[in-house]
Parts: sequence; C-alpha cells; structure tokens
Amino acid sequence: MYFDQKEFGKRLQTQRKAREMTQEELALALGLASKQHISRMERGVEACSIDLLVEISCVLRVSTDYLLMGKEPNREITRNELHSVILQLKNIAGRM
Repeated sequence: MYFDQKEFGKRLQTQRKAREMTQEELALALGLASKQHISRMERGVEACSIDLLVEISCVLRVSTDYLLMGKEPNREITRNELHSVILQLKNIAGRM
C-alpha cells in the first residue's frame, strides 16, 4: 500500500464537506493565508507538511491514518483495550 495524493485530496474534501466547511473556513481554522493551498491539496496537486496534516486531522476530527491511507482505526480493538485498562484501574483502586 502506498500514499496516493489524489485519494488523500478526495478524503480531505469529503471530510471538509461533511462538516459543512468551505475551503476558506478550513484555511482560516488552519491559519493559512488563503484557500488556495486547500484547493491544491484537494485536487491532489500539492501535499501538506506533517504539522499541517496533524492540524487538519484535529480540525476535521478524523485520524491521520484515515486522511493518509483511508484506514479507520479498529474501534472494537480500541474499545476492548480501553475496557481492559478500566478493569485494571478498578482492581488497583480496590486494593488501596
């Protein structure tokens, strides 16, 4: 599997529109000077820095894995791991 800039752009656009944001609004939220960088990323013409990728994922509330590769985190595994940690904390608290 490899990074596909055009697919990244499609996912970026889909997530932006799902949050009913314009390119201008996203650019403003990210502290960019204009919407042009967003437009170029969505068309797959230009990439973004890792710092900007992290900011985009925070603003759009989506994982960087999803934006980069189209993979959603496995929520069932995450839920099970969290449940396990909660049980461990309860056991520790019960011994105190």
